Amino acid sequence: MPYKTGGETHHGGVGNEKDLVALMNEQSELNINRHFQGETDGKPIWTHLGGTTQKADCDVVVGENRYPISIKNHEGSGTFDWINTSKLSEFNSELGQSVKASVDAFKTTNHGKEVTPALREEVATIFSNEFDRITSEQIKNLLSTLYVKYPGHVLINDCKNNRLVLYPKENNLSEFISYPDWEYYLKSTPRAKTSRMIFRRKDGVEVNTDLRLRMVLNNGVGALLGQSAKNKCSIPCLKIQQDRVDKLLVGLVNTTIDTVPARTNTSPMLLRSLTNHIETPGLDLLAEVASQMPAL
Repeated sequence: MPYKTGGETHHGGVGNEKDLVALMNEQSELNINRHFQGETDGKPIWTHLGGTTQKADCDVVVGENRYPISIKNHEGSGTFDWINTSKLSEFNSELGQSVKASVDAFKTTNHGKEVTPALREEVATIFSNEFDRITSEQIKNLLSTLYVKYPGHVLINDCKNNRLVLYPKENNLSEFISYPDWEYYLKSTPRAKTSRMIFRRKDGVEVNTDLRLRMVLNNGVGALLGQSAKNKCSIPCLKIQQDRVDKLLVGLVNTTIDTVPARTNTSPMLLRSLTNHIETPGLDLLAEVASQMPAL
């Protein structure tokens, strides 16, 4: 079975979660499989998890042990989502209630109207105003809640470099939980009303977390106002996006990596192991220090 690994779309190859699961089940000698196998004789069994309620995209079962994993695709210059949910109240009840009330009021006033640039701008302004009311504690609570709910491992399909990078969330998602005494705040850009970059600051030092908070309507303004033949409703969704993924990859610790070379028409797919473990002693030390900081 051919697996594309050069940054192709969701429809082909490792970019597709189901294909990635099939690949891992077929190639038991991969470093990532050996990582989960440990000292046991059991073969890792990968299973794709469907549905929007899942935080994990797949499970790895070895004997009686189960490891949920979140899969992220990185195609070179884009971002990926840590979360994309319509359940705003699950992460921030005050924000969820406020956004719902504002969008419902807009829908009541404008339902049945033709969608115009002015109406789209009005929706963007609604989301922008909600961002302006979010406090530092709300941002930190949002991030820490997401951290708790997230699977224990993340697997990045690094398409540009033809490799798979597995890492534990522990000691790696520091921006989510490791700075409780810093002030978190949102910084806007002139043309991006529906998104804000998350920054933190303390003692005159300002840091870009490379996390972006975004609010959108899942099916657009047309569906909200009853002007879409395809979709009959449209609700607010909250996204947390990871910007500068290459920087994130460089800073990871305790990684397990496999290289996936491109397949040719004349030879079967072979998977080469890059390394069983990437040694990052300096970063590991920093992670150890960070892990001893008090949690939220």
